[in-house]
Amino acid sequence: MARQPQMNQRPEMPDMRGASMPRQQGQQRQAPDQGTVNQARQNIMQPSAELAAVLVSRLGAMSDEQLAQLDRAITPEAAKALLMLLPELRALMQAISQSGQAPRQQQQQAGPQMGALGGMG
Repeated sequence: MARQPQMNQRPEMPDMRGASMPRQQGQQRQAPDQGTVNQARQNIMQPSAELAAVLVSRLGAMSDEQLAQLDRAITPEAAKALLMLLPELRALMQAISQSGQAPRQQQQQAGPQMGALGGMG
C-alpha cells in the first residue's frame, strides 16, 4: 500500500523511465530556411497596436512632474535607442506633434503635451 504524503510534504514522483519517445529513424530536426528567419526578424520590429495602447495609457497616468522628469531624461541619443527598441513610439510621437497643431480646445481635451516624446523626432 502506498504511503500517503503528509500535509506539508511533496508526494513522491512516479517512475518516468521510458516516458520519452525515441526518435524514429529519418526524423531529424530541420533548421528553418533563411527566408523564414528574415521574415521573423522583420515581424519583430513591426509596431504593435496593443503595445502602443499600453504606452499611451502609461503616459496618460503620469503626473506633470513625472512627465517633466521624462523630458529631462530623454536625450537625443536615448531617443534614437528608444525608437529602435520601441517602434510604437514613432507613431505616438507623430500623434503628439499633430495634436500640437490642433486647436486649443482639442489640446486641452488631450491633456498636457508630452514634450519628452515630442522632442524625439
